[in-house]
Amino acid sequence: MNDEIVRWPRVQQLLTDIMQRWEGREKRRGLPGIHGYYWDTPQELANDEAMGLLFIEPGIPASETALIVSLRRGFGSIPKMPMGGPFLKEEEIQEIERWIDAGMPE
Repeated sequence: MNDEIVRWPRVQQLLTDIMQRWEGREKRRGLPGIHGYYWDTPQELANDEAMGLLFIEPGIPASETALIVSLRRGFGSIPKMPMGGPFLKEEEIQEIERWIDAGMPE
């Protein structure tokens, strides 16, 4: 496992890139009102929610956060995100996990 410190610009890049690829495939923007798709700060990402669940809850291990669960496999009636792919690689999801577990360094 890579122990390199992951910082916000890398997480933001991963999430922005995958959403841009999804929009290119779908030929449309994400649906408004469901959740954000682009975040300027770690706090915006952490405080965003889908289906009433905060993406990142304080004190919860990264692997159990709604963000990581939705990127890795989906939960309940919510499919793996972004819906229908393309999806982040497992290594990229692990980078985001390390970032959350490290306290979301900027």
